[in-house]
Amino acid sequence: MKDYAASLLKATGLSRQVVHRHDTRAVPAGHAPLPDDLPPRLRTALHESGIRELFSHQAEAIGHVRAGRSVLVVTPTASGKSLAYNVPVLEACLRDPRARALYIFPYKALEQDQRAAFEQLAAGLGAQEPIRCAIYDGDTPPAERRKLRADPPHVLITNPDMVHLGLLPHHEAWRDFFAHLRHVVVDELHVYRGVFGTHLHHILQRLRRICERYGADPVVVAASATVGEPGRLGRDLLGRDVEVVDRSGAPQAGRHVIFLDPRMEMSPYTVATRLLVRSVRDGRRTIAFTKARRVTELIHSWVGGIDPALRRRVAAYRAGYLPEERRSIERRLAGGELLGVISTSALEHGIDIGGLDVCILVGYPGSIISSWQRIGRVGRQERESLVLLVGMPDALDQYFLSNPDEFFSRPYERVVLDAANPVLASAHLVCAGAELPLTGADARAYGSDVFGLVPDLVRRGRLLEDAGGGCWYSLRRSPQRDVHLRSMGGTYEIRDRSTGRIIGTVDAVRARLECHPGAIYLHGGRSYLVRHLDMDRAVVHAEPAWDADYFTVPLTEKETEIIERHERADHGSFRAGLGRLKVTTYFRGYVKKSLASQEVISEHSLDLPPAMFETVGLWVELPASLGDEVRARQGHFMGAIHATEHAAIGLFPLLALCDRFDLGGISYPRHPQLAVPAFFIYDGQAGGIGLAAQGYERIRELLDRTRRLVAACPCEAGCPSCVQSPKCGNGNRPLDKAFALYLLDVLCGLEPVPERREGALPATGPGERSGPPPDTRAPVVPVRIPPRDVPPPAAPVPRRERPSSERDGPARWTRSAAPGAGPAVLPGAAPSRDLIFDLETRRSADDVGGWSRIADMGLALAVIWDRGRDRWRVYREDEAKDLIIDLLSAHRVVGFNIRRFDYTVLSAYAQADFSRIPTLDLLEEIHGTLGFRLSLAHLAETTLGVAKSGDGRTSLAWVRDGRWDLVESYCRRDVEITARLYDYGRLNGHLIFRDREGRAARIPATWAERDGRSARC
Repeated sequence: MKDYAASLLKATGLSRQVVHRHDTRAVPAGHAPLPDDLPPRLRTALHESGIRELFSHQAEAIGHVRAGRSVLVVTPTASGKSLAYNVPVLEACLRDPRARALYIFPYKALEQDQRAAFEQLAAGLGAQEPIRCAIYDGDTPPAERRKLRADPPHVLITNPDMVHLGLLPHHEAWRDFFAHLRHVVVDELHVYRGVFGTHLHHILQRLRRICERYGADPVVVAASATVGEPGRLGRDLLGRDVEVVDRSGAPQAGRHVIFLDPRMEMSPYTVATRLLVRSVRDGRRTIAFTKARRVTELIHSWVGGIDPALRRRVAAYRAGYLPEERRSIERRLAGGELLGVISTSALEHGIDIGGLDVCILVGYPGSIISSWQRIGRVGRQERESLVLLVGMPDALDQYFLSNPDEFFSRPYERVVLDAANPVLASAHLVCAGAELPLTGADARAYGSDVFGLVPDLVRRGRLLEDAGGGCWYSLRRSPQRDVHLRSMGGTYEIRDRSTGRIIGTVDAVRARLECHPGAIYLHGGRSYLVRHLDMDRAVVHAEPAWDADYFTVPLTEKETEIIERHERADHGSFRAGLGRLKVTTYFRGYVKKSLASQEVISEHSLDLPPAMFETVGLWVELPASLGDEVRARQGHFMGAIHATEHAAIGLFPLLALCDRFDLGGISYPRHPQLAVPAFFIYDGQAGGIGLAAQGYERIRELLDRTRRLVAACPCEAGCPSCVQSPKCGNGNRPLDKAFALYLLDVLCGLEPVPERREGALPATGPGERSGPPPDTRAPVVPVRIPPRDVPPPAAPVPRRERPSSERDGPARWTRSAAPGAGPAVLPGAAPSRDLIFDLETRRSADDVGGWSRIADMGLALAVIWDRGRDRWRVYREDEAKDLIIDLLSAHRVVGFNIRRFDYTVLSAYAQADFSRIPTLDLLEEIHGTLGFRLSLAHLAETTLGVAKSGDGRTSLAWVRDGRWDLVESYCRRDVEITARLYDYGRLNGHLIFRDREGRAARIPATWAERDGRSARC
């Protein structure tokens, strides 16, 4: 392979671009014997498959599993990790035919591979009753799903999506399967980082609850490519301690690795395309990995343009393709029909695509883990392979091109996720509550960070507490459908509007960035022009753009507000903070760039609503004197901070498994809350995914690496290799590389902090002392930082009241006849100036032509109780205007369905602005929490144990008969019930109702917290 590498580089004219060569020697296998006490039939099946001994890591892992210990196998690609779980699962099925196992893979293609491997081994058992294996996923036909539920196989292969949507919500239909579940297998664990990893963690927590429900405690067998801190990864994802097996006994073939840096001569995409074309022409089976969907499609089209004969021998492969497209490409590649494929990370993982010879990395993949995963796709079956890394003009690429030895010696990154992400944790708590009620046992299992979200979910009506307290469940039957595992939001369909055909999908985050009106969307080598982004229906409408010779890049502006500070540390020349942020992105336009030169062709405006989310971020507070010094030296201070932020984000993946698109950043010459210059780096997903916290802990290391990168780059004004960012919403303007290096020298202690200049802004933030703060690296009590530009609360406006003779005339207001004759006020209910209000109408909805004509129903009689004075007043229709005046003059009006109904009835009698009335509408509050309406009669019975004296139809009959005494009595009774419900909720924090299944549950009394807060004020 070394000789072929030389001939390939010579043929393509790329020999001068080689900056490093590295030969990886072959490593022999380390073996261990099969366990002596394996069932004879299993031993025979292994022998028939050519397995007479195990690799050492397989034997170690199998030993742990057979002993009932959960295990994580962390070894390189193609090291036979699947045998570590297939052997103990087959053994368990042989010893107990009722035993079941659940295999979870992140991709459907892996499911197919693993089923084939399992069935091949199981076929050699010669068992009278075959050990069955089946796939249960979104592609499984409905009839087959019903069969699998009725008679589950020994091994059920699925993916996280189907566990989330198909198994856990319908666990009663899988009762027998869960009751006998002995093993849970979770493969490709390193894939589950960030949002996807947090989702999987919570799915496995929900799976644990279901297993406990049916008396099962399965052993978990997990497998991963080599990662940093694997024990911590096992705990974070699986929620339990695991035995780690990370010394591989598998043989490794020799590899020849070459680094190329084409920056000074040609585009790296041109270099990659040349290498791919030549390699395929030479009959070498080749895979090229790119870092972006767009690049995958562009290289595919260029290959066909260079040699049309290769269009049938080379394919593009990426996420967003329809399942049938991906399966076809996989089959053609494994079968040899295709000699080459250009792929994003979608083919990075263990799908069997046959033996490949050459791997082209079009840019550093973003992590050491991902690099070796991709490299591991070639050179299987102990055959030598060639790996070509084509460096991009990107900070990380240039870092490793300048430090190539670190690529081969650097430890693997940690997989970072955040199980306490409030957005994702809340969503899964609701799902868990829909599957089984949450209890105190779950509080202990989830921990305070996650279970502490339950009260807020109750307040928002997403969870309900049972009437007795201490048990929570979801009123919604299928909340799982609204939780999308690979993003924080939903998935958008991309449709060809000329045919209506779905051509692909995109997640909600990318939709605004890549599929805005006017954007060019690439799919299958074709360009599509986006005509419309329907955000309500989550659909992108596009049409073929055959002649498009450009691509599009959005232009954005952002604002970052500190909501809460979690930690702060003084590093001498700067301060670092970590906390909760609110990020607002404004989409101001987009630019068209030439495909050939990447130069800007034109700029266009864009009308999209801003995107807002809360996340976790770190920030670096710079000395205010730096701005004075940079300006005095004729530098661009904002450009210097902006460039520093870009460079730091570019190198952030050296700290944790991520890419720069998982992060966001923003710079300020003076942040309005901090009152000093600052730049922010934040997690790009709502709620945070744990990256910013890693950066905060290692901020000095990050700034030092950033300084060295910027100093080593030979460019003068800044380039993509140091301070330019491919995702900058401001088009990389302004940037000042020279003074970014000066800032970094100061932050890293290589230059002194300059002295303050006269007339400069204060260096400290609002409310902070001027001297250096103490070192607060340990977590501090969260501090609420007030939002910027929020005016102080206005002084209360004195309420104009009518003269007492007008308010309290003897004919208008009457006291209760005797103590206790008014509503039965609950003990502890303080008197207030509230008016409790209800009215009855003269006509029904049927009489006036429907509920849309409420104003025509007419006032029959209304009752108000002034609870502060314990006075009543009854109004007839000719006193409607007096009633309206009293309501407009009230401190607050309390009622049930009065905004929608009562005020609408009264609107026929005066042109009054009823929205001015301070109103507490109990029905409105309940509807806002539950999402549906409840009757006053239902709440009276379930909460107070009392009944109403009639209903609306009865009242209308009394009106027609002239029985005003009965109408008044009925209306008074409703006022009394309303007052008692209000007091019950205020004192207890909830009301009681019965759901569709007859369960008594609590409705949060949202007014209780508000009234309590008002009282404290």
